Amino acid sequence: MPTESGATAAAGTTRASAVLSNSALQSWALAAAFLCGALIAIQSRMNGRLSEAVGSFPAAWFSFGSGLVVLTLLLVSKAQRVRVDRVVTALRTRELVWWQMLGGVAGGLLVGSQTYAVPIIGVAAFLIATIGGQTVCALFVDRYGLGPAPAQALSVLRVLAAALAVVGVAVAATSGESGASAALFPVLLGFLVGMGIAVQQAINGRVNKVSRSALATTWFNFVTGSTTLVVIGIVPVLRSGWPDTWNQVPWWAWWGGLIGVVFIALAAWAVQHSGVLLFGLTTITSQMLVALVLDFVNPATRDQVGLQMIIGVVITVVAAIAAALAARRAK
Repeated sequence: MPTESGATAAAGTTRASAVLSNSALQSWALAAAFLCGALIAIQSRMNGRLSEAVGSFPAAWFSFGSGLVVLTLLLVSKAQRVRVDRVVTALRTRELVWWQMLGGVAGGLLVGSQTYAVPIIGVAAFLIATIGGQTVCALFVDRYGLGPAPAQALSVLRVLAAALAVVGVAVAATSGESGASAALFPVLLGFLVGMGIAVQQAINGRVNKVSRSALATTWFNFVTGSTTLVVIGIVPVLRSGWPDTWNQVPWWAWWGGLIGVVFIALAAWAVQHSGVLLFGLTTITSQMLVALVLDFVNPATRDQVGLQMIIGVVITVVAAIAAALAARRAK
């Protein structure tokens, strides 16, 4: 028969094991967050290379469409179909309104802008622009309560962080031999798309609250995003003709759509164990580090990687961290 001291010792061992298990889970979650950031940069490079071979819109169609195919196949699972049905029911009962289903528009525009901008300005400058746009637009997203969380008043720290993000984007946009004039439009496009991504994340939060499934929410995003890309790209593709250069695509550039699905699955798991703040900061850091490496090894964008670009990266990452910390404090 166990003694009292033996029972106490056993309970202590159980608590220690639980703490150790939670610590291990958080470590794995942070590793997954780091990988997520790397995947964003790698996807940008894949889609950029695909567009060099076949053109921007065909590349975007293939990348987004392949992701949609994979996600649709997952609907074979009855559990996933039930979660999709929850969203349809919420629209019918007006628990969700129609515009809250348009988050995929920003996702489609992100992939479309990747295929256009990355070959011109490189992965790092493009991601700096999108992070800057997200940081600025997040102010208004939180201020007007577009997401599931209550509206938040603007704080001085968050406004300063957004201004710093704009400075970082400006510094990065004028780096490299091409100078500001060549980089201005693709950087501005990345910035505007980043603003859209901030809105997407907020309204996806509302949809995800209903579906209770990141994959189901993402399926709706891919449907909307694919439709957006077809609508805005059909006329340019008809004018220029369907490309016949698909055989020039290297093997590694075909997988951008699948990378997006893997990112979603990893993020959905990792954020539960790391928390939103740690996940976001780790992802931002890794995507910028990997982006710099990818630009450096690519002869077409190597001239972009210099002291000024690195300064732009540091400024933007610091701004994003400051904005995240300020948002956490406000909550």
